[in-house]
Amino acid sequence: MLRIALNRALSALVLVVIASVFSFILVAAFPGNVAALIAELRGGFVSQAVVEKVAEEYRLHDPLLYRYGYWVADVAHGDFGKSLRTGEEVSTAIEKRLEPTLVMIAGGGIVMLVVGLVLSFCGAMWPGGMIDRFIRVLAVVNISIPKFFLAAMLIYAFGVTMNLLPTFGFRGPSSWILPSIAIGLVPGALLSRVARVSLEETMSRPFVITAMSKGFGRRRILFRDALPNIVPVILTAFGMNLAFMIQSAIVIEPIFAWQGIGAYFVDAARFRDLPVLQSCLLLFSVLFIFVNLVVDLLVMVVDPLQRRAMRG
Repeated sequence: MLRIALNRALSALVLVVIASVFSFILVAAFPGNVAALIAELRGGFVSQAVVEKVAEEYRLHDPLLYRYGYWVADVAHGDFGKSLRTGEEVSTAIEKRLEPTLVMIAGGGIVMLVVGLVLSFCGAMWPGGMIDRFIRVLAVVNISIPKFFLAAMLIYAFGVTMNLLPTFGFRGPSSWILPSIAIGLVPGALLSRVARVSLEETMSRPFVITAMSKGFGRRRILFRDALPNIVPVILTAFGMNLAFMIQSAIVIEPIFAWQGIGAYFVDAARFRDLPVLQSCLLLFSVLFIFVNLVVDLLVMVVDPLQRRAMRG
């Protein structure tokens, strides 16, 4: 098992290297004269001499491979460069903005897990009935709602109309509720459909029929017999949706005025702040790969089929 875990970790490291290449190239291939753009963002009179000085400072005349090597070496030492717009160290800005993003993803993960499991198990308790049909429709409706529209409706309902929850800024646990729901409700609906299908398939297996013939109730069979069999499926779906929440933060954070990594990325894209764009792209990629690696390792531990295959 240790060998397979090391192989997975090595594969994740290779993916990080590939992600760094794409993060660098996407920004390095930015259209136009990058040196002139940087000089304009710094302000003052932009002459050809100033543009050339900027090009030398950022090694823009060097081959692309050399520039990538310089950038990776700096990132490895924790140096992500300086923001072209504010002059602030990008690593310092990311450190200050990381907490809101992690809180939003963690809160969304909790919402996703609760919504997914509650809906799937309620449907499995009364299969084919009115509750099951209602839950199916509810899940499909939730999946179809864009996250930005859902966030706006939550703000209007709970902030403007009922004035129950704060809708602006990162100001403590009460301000975490609406963003967590906005980012976690749609993935929760997706998780509920995956879990519901897995439960339906598991409940048709011979060991479940045997348990029913012994007089065990459906609730007992669901939680004691069926749930352990679908844990790997739930973990995989949960990890995949949690990883995609990292991208959703780019949309949700500005709506709730959270100064997280997502909002930082949006501002950088608006002002063409290249060092910030590169750093945020790399950070999003690393978080995505790390979440999937952790999920793979957890599935490897809890799935008896994989454990048996590894021993064989």
